[in-house]
Amino acid sequence: MTEVNKPIIGRSCELTFVGFSNEKVPAKIDTGAYHSSVHAENIYVDDNDVLHFTLFGGHPVTKELAAETYAEKYKTAEIENSFGDREVRYEVELEVEIDGRRYKTPFTLANRSKKIYPVLLGRLLLNHNFLVDTAQTTVDRKQLKQKFEEGRS
Repeated sequence: MTEVNKPIIGRSCELTFVGFSNEKVPAKIDTGAYHSSVHAENIYVDDNDVLHFTLFGGHPVTKELAAETYAEKYKTAEIENSFGDREVRYEVELEVEIDGRRYKTPFTLANRSKKIYPVLLGRLLLNHNFLVDTAQTTVDRKQLKQKFEEGRS
């Protein structure tokens, strides 16, 4: 049975990260991924066990939104990609806004600088919140790819 009040989300969307910027960030929807991930760099844990990272820093599409931040509450998650390779990543809870609705959800911090989309949304966020229609999108992939290529040079 389908819940009527669930918003429909396409194969990609735009979202904002609450508390960081009002700028919309492109995200790829991945119903095969369990975790969501966001591009981050300069990731380290200090002597007081505080996780520091630069959100969006160095990504060709979002580098102008780079924000140095920290998280006192975090954990690690083992991620397996589609090739079967595993890696351990830090995971933090962030608040995002999609189509006027806010969601607090965990994101793993990943180097997505070679990926066009700086954000990937997985099932932890998608389940019970959205219906996915892969025929829809709110991101013009050609424009995004052009911005990605320009940002790399």
